[in-house]
This record gives sequence, C-alpha cells and structure tokens, in this order.
Amino acid sequence: MGSSGAHLDGWISVDLLGDPEGIAIRFDGAQRWPLDDGCAEAVNSEHFLEHLDPADAPRYFAEAFRVLEPGGVIRTSTPDLEGLMAVYAERDAVALTTHREHGYTACDHADLVNNYFYSWGHRHIYDFASLKRLLTDAGFTDVTRAAYGESAHDVLRGIDRHEMGHLARIVIAVDAVKPR
Repeated sequence: MGSSGAHLDGWISVDLLGDPEGIAIRFDGAQRWPLDDGCAEAVNSEHFLEHLDPADAPRYFAEAFRVLEPGGVIRTSTPDLEGLMAVYAERDAVALTTHREHGYTACDHADLVNNYFYSWGHRHIYDFASLKRLLTDAGFTDVTRAAYGESAHDVLRGIDRHEMGHLARIVIAVDAVKPR
C-alpha cells in the first residue's frame, strides 16, 4: 500500500497516484479496496499511514483485515513519535546530520521534528501504543514491534525499502496477525 515506485517481487503494488512505471494499481487505501475478502496472505505499508487523515486510519486497517486470509499478517512502518521525541530531547547530532544528508533542510532539531510532522503531506505521527490500539480495534492480534528488515513472519522479513541508517530510531515497524 502506498508503494509509489518501490515494488516488491511477488507483491501487488498499490498507490493512490500510481507510479512512474505504471505497475501499481491505483486506489485509495482509506476506502473500500477492490479486492475479495480473505484474498491476501499479507499487507504491507511503508511510510504510508502518516499521510492519511487520522480519521481514515481505522478504515485502512479495517480493509486490510477484511482482505487478509485467516492467519494473514500486516506490517506497518511509519515515523515513530517516541523515537522522534527522543532525538529532539537528546539533541541527537548524528540524527540531525543524517536527516540533512538525506536532502532535508533543518537548521536545528526543531526543524527536524517539524519536517516529520508537516512535510511530505504528513497528517499524523504515531507511537507503538497508538498503532497497537488501531490494529487491535480492527481485530488484529499478536501486535509486535519489529526491527528494520526483521519479522517473526517469513513473508514480512526483508521487505522494508526505506534504509534509514541512524534515522532508523525514528521509524517504527509493527507486525500483527489476523486470527485464524
């Protein structure tokens, strides 16, 4: 979901705006998906959720739940409010430098934080507790935090595409399961 041009082999790419290659199916992930109930083994979104209006996030997770087969898994990675606040509170110089090296303008840590809140069309930044609540409200169980590229679920392992380096501490990846 929200793949843009970052396609995964064996996965169906979806993006509201499509992609330069014309591979992605175009639809709004916060509306009913044109997919059958229980048709998917896994759903992945990487740096997508923060672009939704907070009122649309429950609809996204409800649709993911609907299309997943029993025992199916979902991975959501998004900027992490808790990690972002730690970078700010600690005045993490390496994070600020790395953020700039990724091409972003930030005179100081306040700019870095505001970039994550307001740039790139971001609408809402989540922490683990808020993601867990959204996922459990949608019916998911076994909600766990995972490291970049890692997962307890084979299908989700190694699928992350946004290599963050030192900025990984301000990104959260969460996996969850649709009960059988």
